[in-house]
Amino acid sequence: MTKSREFWQWFTANHNAYTFLGSINESAKEKLLDDLLAHLHDYCDKLYFEVGRFPDREQELVITAEGDQDYFSKVEELIADAPCVNGWSFIAFKQPTNDPFKTKWEDLELDTNDIWFIPLEGANPNEIGIRVYVPNYDLIRDDDSCDPLLLKMIETIAGEKSFSVDLAYIEFEAQISDPEGV
Repeated sequence: MTKSREFWQWFTANHNAYTFLGSINESAKEKLLDDLLAHLHDYCDKLYFEVGRFPDREQELVITAEGDQDYFSKVEELIADAPCVNGWSFIAFKQPTNDPFKTKWEDLELDTNDIWFIPLEGANPNEIGIRVYVPNYDLIRDDDSCDPLLLKMIETIAGEKSFSVDLAYIEFEAQISDPEGV
């Protein structure tokens, strides 16, 4: 039996325990999540997951390589082998979102409604780049936590695979008052 099939056999036998993660105590939840990660790492120790949804909806198990392209094929292989499990959907990679959101790291809070971007042309016509205009970036750019937070926001907007494969470069600049003047 392949490692992929072993993972799915284990998940199929244990999926019910993950349906109500939001309604169990923290230590039981941590134990379940650790167990899921251990079984996933038996398949490939470079993969991670996101799991959940509301209990009255179909649950999702997202398998992610955390943007590491060297392991994208392992994500795709695992999801391709996924069985049908009633009430569950299995998703390769963190998917893009169109919904606005806010993110916070320490004292820094950013809202996707407040940032905008323009495409950039590279030396190679097959490369896509973007310049992201961030309010008050000139005041926060020296904060070591700022760029990783911004990159995580862009990854959330673009989706894991597109962020890693399609975007060749990303620049950040302080937002100007007139986007038409760019």
